[in-house]
Amino acid sequence: MIVEVSTGAAWLLLLVGAGLRLWPGRQRVRGRSYRPLSPVEIGALRDGDRGAAQVALVELHLLGAVAASGSGTVRRAVNSVPRGASALARAQYTVLHAKAHPRLLQGKEKVQAATREVTGSLERERLRLSGGRLAAVRVLLLPVFTAAPAGAIGGHETPAALALALAADALAVLLWVLPRSTRRGRGVLDALRRENADTRHATEQQPDRLLLGVALFGEPVLRGQLAAFVRDSGLLTRPKAGPGAGGGLGGEAYATKTWIDAMDT
Repeated sequence: MIVEVSTGAAWLLLLVGAGLRLWPGRQRVRGRSYRPLSPVEIGALRDGDRGAAQVALVELHLLGAVAASGSGTVRRAVNSVPRGASALARAQYTVLHAKAHPRLLQGKEKVQAATREVTGSLERERLRLSGGRLAAVRVLLLPVFTAAPAGAIGGHETPAALALALAADALAVLLWVLPRSTRRGRGVLDALRRENADTRHATEQQPDRLLLGVALFGEPVLRGQLAAFVRDSGLLTRPKAGPGAGGGLGGEAYATKTWIDAMDT
């Protein structure tokens, strides 16, 4: 009886968590969002804070404001950020005083504040799950993970109850690791990808199209169309941990931030 109640409670929590995680909201969006999204916003929709930061740095590169140093870091290429750069791009340029790995820029407070402005607009439009809602979902899911172990330890589980508990665990894991974009947000992203499929092949002679391609498709476009910059800047790699890593983020701090990044998906 204890196992069955535990399994039932797990499924109840799972269903409530799934409702919070997947409910699209009252307003339905078909195809495009009701307003055009900027490349940085699209990057955030695709890959969260990291996606937004990558797009903003590519924006600086295409504007000629930032260059790869050839040692897995980036540096300023001009004395002032060009006009028209996004707020997140300007924030990254402002904190880039010396050579630094791209990911280390993301940990700077000014960059984080600019990133929150980007993601906040997506959350208000229900294109991205808010931090509070995500936390509530994960609080509900935590007890679900104990259903199968509790049943196994109790020793009274029936095969059917244990199978249900394991199924609840599997679905809880799926809900835990889903991207922060909502179903509506993923629909908008898919529609934009269909409408702008040709941006996969844009070149640096088409900076606006190339930036949109990076925002929409991420790594394939980066490696295909900006291979030299990606290789020399370390854009898709992790910085070396430790005192000599540069950017003011040592091994312990970097390990902590990496764990936070992994949770923020």
